[in-house]
Amino acid sequence: MNLDRLPGYARVWVYQSNKELTAEQTAAISKVMEQFVSQWQAHGSDLAAGFEIRNQRWLILAVDETKQAATGCSIDSSVHLIQKLGNELGIDFFDRTLIVWGGSEGLQEDRMHDFWAKRKAGIVTAETQVYNTLATDLNELRSSWEQSFEESWHQSMW
Repeated sequence: MNLDRLPGYARVWVYQSNKELTAEQTAAISKVMEQFVSQWQAHGSDLAAGFEIRNQRWLILAVDETKQAATGCSIDSSVHLIQKLGNELGIDFFDRTLIVWGGSEGLQEDRMHDFWAKRKAGIVTAETQVYNTLATDLNELRSSWEQSFEESWHQSMW
């Protein structure tokens, strides 16, 4: 199920790749994730879930918890699967020190300390586009995925 079929209140997890995904990696991830979300369960009950690979950079997983909530074990199973996929494909989806941001040359990436240095130097400005990888539901993801730096959680860290 794709994310468009899920309600706005569906719970979201955003996994950022440490590098741009190739077409082959995207296809491999999509195949595994399609199977996973079609069989994902919590306490023996099916979860209404979907995923999306966005901009060859982010794997977004979502679940509508109105019928069955994702539990610790079911969430752990998704995390373990994404770790396994990353290991098999040479991708790190759990590097929290990497910031991907939009610039005049498209998506750019920097380690956190380099990103803050660019902010201090005025390369990253209040208008620079950043991505809301901390969105907790689809409404938030849809309304504030791309944000200016000054409107983002990045600003509060600055």
